[in-house]
Amino acid sequence: MASPTKTKRQRETNVNVLRASLLPKLARRYEANGEISLPCAPSMLDHYLKTLTSTFELLGRPFSDAERANLRKILEKHLEKGWAESPYSKLVIKYHTEPPPHPGINYTVKHVVNTIGDEYDRWVKMREPPLFGTHPDAKVVRLAAELGAPADTPVLDVGAGTGRNTLPLARLGYPTDAVEIAPALAEVLRKMVADEKLRVEVFEGDALDPSLPIPRGRYKLIVLAEVVASHFRDTSQLRALYERACELLAPGGILLFSAFVAMDGYKPDALAKEVSQVSWCPIFSRHELEKAAEGLPLERVADECVHDYEKEFLPPEAWPPTGWFVNWSLGSDLFALGAGRAPIEMRWLSYRRRS
Repeated sequence: MASPTKTKRQRETNVNVLRASLLPKLARRYEANGEISLPCAPSMLDHYLKTLTSTFELLGRPFSDAERANLRKILEKHLEKGWAESPYSKLVIKYHTEPPPHPGINYTVKHVVNTIGDEYDRWVKMREPPLFGTHPDAKVVRLAAELGAPADTPVLDVGAGTGRNTLPLARLGYPTDAVEIAPALAEVLRKMVADEKLRVEVFEGDALDPSLPIPRGRYKLIVLAEVVASHFRDTSQLRALYERACELLAPGGILLFSAFVAMDGYKPDALAKEVSQVSWCPIFSRHELEKAAEGLPLERVADECVHDYEKEFLPPEAWPPTGWFVNWSLGSDLFALGAGRAPIEMRWLSYRRRS
């Protein structure tokens, strides 16, 4: 009886092929653990998904289509929840590989909500003062002087921080009140007011909250320096600001604030809007700024580039106010473009309350 024919196996001997075939097996011996923290911007969903799955693949843990779809669903849920709470929320992904030679990876996803107060608490703890510069805004001081004698020109400084504008105005004799939402900053400001024995009322809370006991109809000037430009999220907040200003301003008084404005020809999409909030330079169009004021007794009286104005009128020793001011005010914190090339810039906008 004949012996069964033995199948001759085809052995691979090509060095390059063999080298390539070793790597997937070696990857099963990789061990890794880590944590990734990302801004909670929902428009970044697909980019984040690609980043994470690429990272896991580099660790020898490629995802199937079903695994990718599941991860996408989880990311989407946490991005939306975190974003709804605060633009400073973080998406936190923790992961670790299964013990070798298992090919799997375990991960968890959650969102962590950070508030404005949380952000500025870190500033106070980690940054050297002065946090916002050593000199008041030239626009604020010059405008206050135009409105009358200091004793007759009450000022409300909203988002006063540690008093960069509040303290110099009070020293000059302007009846000055301050509003600060971040407890850590309000505490610093109160101490400085007390140390100098200045007559400044510091209101801690949200200036848009009608329950905050700010005197109505009192102020000739309300200032929000770098507040709308850092923290306002949408036109509903703008509308609330305009309405609140109408309550607090005396007839003929001025509302002055800085905001990042989209230049003519540029219409920011959802991604740009979200990332601008994450980057502390939320974008508004001029149409949005004016639409929010419709029907209110306010008329716009000035619209000026903050960078150019402050550079012209600040004392030479006070320019730039901070190391980050120039790039930030010209939009380069949002767009990786040279100075002056970004399609946004910070503008001083002022509105007069009609009688």
